[in-house]
Amino acid sequence: MSNVNKPQRTFIAALLATLIVFQGKATYRNMNRYSGMSEKRFSRWYSRSFDFALFNRRIIAHALPENDRIAAIDASFISKSGKLTEGLGWCL
Repeated sequence: MSNVNKPQRTFIAALLATLIVFQGKATYRNMNRYSGMSEKRFSRWYSRSFDFALFNRRIIAHALPENDRIAAIDASFISKSGKLTEGLGWCL
């Protein structure tokens, strides 16, 4: 990704390392706790664009040969609300 400059590469590498470390919501404050970067720095870098789709494609292309790749998307949604939850109900 030649259009990504060195400061942005450094930030993305630190961001990914931080996201691996903790569980929970990835808020600026949580990421601040587990990295050496401030909330303000996260805010500034998140306001800039980064092509994560291209990044993911390149990582996958680097890690897997072309004939070993497969993609699946599950776009189904089941409403879960009390007694109306699919698969749950009153047994008679």
